[in-house]
Amino acid sequence: MNPVVISVCVMLLLALMRVNVVVALTFSAVIGGLVAGMSLNETVAAFESGLGGGATIALSYAMLGTFAVAISKSGITDLLAQSVIRRIHGQESHAASTGLKYLVLISLLLMAMASQNVIPVHIAFIPILIPPLLSVFAKLKLDRRLVACVLTFGLITPLHGASRRVLAGIFLNKNFAKKTA
Repeated sequence: MNPVVISVCVMLLLALMRVNVVVALTFSAVIGGLVAGMSLNETVAAFESGLGGGATIALSYAMLGTFAVAISKSGITDLLAQSVIRRIHGQESHAASTGLKYLVLISLLLMAMASQNVIPVHIAFIPILIPPLLSVFAKLKLDRRLVACVLTFGLITPLHGASRRVLAGIFLNKNFAKKTA
C-alpha cells in the first residue's frame, strides 16, 4: 500500500482518538517515512525540510505546549503545592513564614532563569507551575505582583542577557550560514 495513504490513515485514526493534532501529524509522518523504507534519520530530515520557514519553531512550541499540558494533568504540580501548604500549617511563626516566602520566591527565580537556558522551555512552565501555587501565595500573604516581577526578572536577566550573544549566534548560523556559503 502507498506510504502516503497509510500515513494519512494513521493521522486520521489518531485525530479520531482525540490525540493532539501536532503529535498525530508528527507520528503519522514518521510512520509514513518508515513504511516508505526510509531510516528514522532520513524521515526526520525529510519532515523537517518539508516544513517551511518558521514552521519548525512553531512545531517545537506546539510540542512544548503539549508536554506542558501533560505535566499539568499528571498532578505533579498539585502535589508540590500541597506539600508546601502542609509545611505552612506546621509553622505558624512569622520567621518561618518569612523564610518560606523567600524560599518560594528564590525557587521561582531559579526556575525562570533555568527555563531560558538550562532547560529551554521558555515560558511554558508558568501555566504549569503558578496556578497550583496560588493557594500557597494566599496562605503566605505573598503579593502576586511581586511574584510577577520575580518571574519577569528571571526570564529577562541575568542569564538571558548574558547568553543573548550565544543565542543570536546560533540563530544567525542556523538561518544564514547555508545562504552565504
